[in-house]
Amino acid sequence: MKRIYIVHCDNKVFETTSLINALREAKSKCSSTITIYRATSIAILEPSEIEELLAYTTMKEKEVTPGKELVQKEKKIDRIAIVFDQMFKGFAEILEREIREPFIEFHEILGRGIDKTVKIGARLYQQPARDDYDVMKLLEHLAKKNMHVIFFTGDKRLAAQAKLIKNVHVEYLPPSEVAGKEAAIKLMLRKISSAVKELENR
Repeated sequence: MKRIYIVHCDNKVFETTSLINALREAKSKCSSTITIYRATSIAILEPSEIEELLAYTTMKEKEVTPGKELVQKEKKIDRIAIVFDQMFKGFAEILEREIREPFIEFHEILGRGIDKTVKIGARLYQQPARDDYDVMKLLEHLAKKNMHVIFFTGDKRLAAQAKLIKNVHVEYLPPSEVAGKEAAIKLMLRKISSAVKELENR
């Protein structure tokens, strides 16, 4: 294959077909540091062959697209905050053990028992809230900090208010509709799984 020598110096570039000529060009035209590159032809192609290669390359790119889409989905989801109001005390700790995904964190609203956020696990937090206003502030804060928030509440009025916050997915679960804590946990696991899949497919 044909070899090409490229001489670079003084912000100028010269091209020749032999090393001797490259040295001669450098000697006569360069006054600063000289770099000589040796290039080799990759291929000699007819126009029709170029079309065939492009078609083949495009096909190969499409074959790897699903993997790229998965990466994009992971980035799109970023993090998810699951928040439980005071009606579901102790649920966050159980669900943290059941759900292992590192991008999901859990927030339990405790009311007047604490006056600041307390981290009690790698992905588990306890949150203070004196009233509905504090709950709404927490949801708005998490919606800005995380890409998505899933809020479990048994308060119908609070659920309606929370639905107005962007990136907050509300799960309204009145205590009268759930037969015991174990049933509630199983129902929450299904709803979280469904919500995560929905977010992935957006």
